[in-house]
Amino acid sequence: MNPAPAKGESLQSQVIDWLMRLENAPGDAVLRAEFESWLSRSEMRRRAYAEVGPVWDASASLPPLTPVRREATRAGRSWYRRPVLMTAGAALAACVALFAVPAMQLRLTADHMTGMAETRDVALEDGSRIALDAGSAVAVEYAEARRSVRLLSGQAFFEVTPSPQRPFVVSAGQVDVTVTGTAFDVAKSETGVTVSVQSGSVNVTRSKAGEVAALTAGQWIHIFSDGPVGRGTMMPGDVATWRDRRLVAYDAVMRDVVGQVGRRMPGMIVFADSRIADSLVSGIIDLDRPDDALRALVDLQQGRVTRLSPYLTVISSR
Repeated sequence: MNPAPAKGESLQSQVIDWLMRLENAPGDAVLRAEFESWLSRSEMRRRAYAEVGPVWDASASLPPLTPVRREATRAGRSWYRRPVLMTAGAALAACVALFAVPAMQLRLTADHMTGMAETRDVALEDGSRIALDAGSAVAVEYAEARRSVRLLSGQAFFEVTPSPQRPFVVSAGQVDVTVTGTAFDVAKSETGVTVSVQSGSVNVTRSKAGEVAALTAGQWIHIFSDGPVGRGTMMPGDVATWRDRRLVAYDAVMRDVVGQVGRRMPGMIVFADSRIADSLVSGIIDLDRPDDALRALVDLQQGRVTRLSPYLTVISSR
């Protein structure tokens, strides 16, 4: 019997894993039945397949532009990807369903947002400033008693003008960061929300859980979506170094670091190996060279980067 994809992988990664195995054994009726059974047991799995399927099908069925053959191993067996077949126009059409709807929803909600590899500084009406990282979006709502910003996606650095009677609150999912005047960074990632403080202090709370932490300069906290909390210290000058086109990682989850690097690259990056995705990494990463940075990160974890098309990259074990 063929083992199912690891439960620790994201659903998109699990779908990719199934598609790889099915493609390597097109006549295996038992494997096909196992996949159909796996898919039928969850609406979320079916949605993930609906997102990934069009891009995968396009990369396997269109007239060839530049055939490439890749090889990797998983669970002691070799699998081979058919030549990557992709044209720019067809690839773009295949990716519309994957990216267009979420992007349109974000545009309708956001007051300020950035695209791939784009950063932007935003000046607010009270003199506070927001620096938006690549692929990020915020919604701003100022009221008489409270200044509110929602981080809808990505990462942002905030420099807040003091106003004790009018607190400044940044919300990211179920996490709120409250300040009166300080400089801090908030990142919303696949695994949760990270807050790091450059100067001043902030109070971090989580819905239904109350205060999680009070942070001062050089302290950071990562609140995982599934409950646990990680925290540590860093040099205050290393907070939000992405503004200088470099990333300083302190025991960061690999999938989150790859997500930040990936905001500077076209298309989607998925993991076919949860061991690599969930590993911890530390170091300084050059964001001016995202392709090289991605390969270096994955190489340190004994992994492989496979570009299946200009719009789909898979990270797997060697």
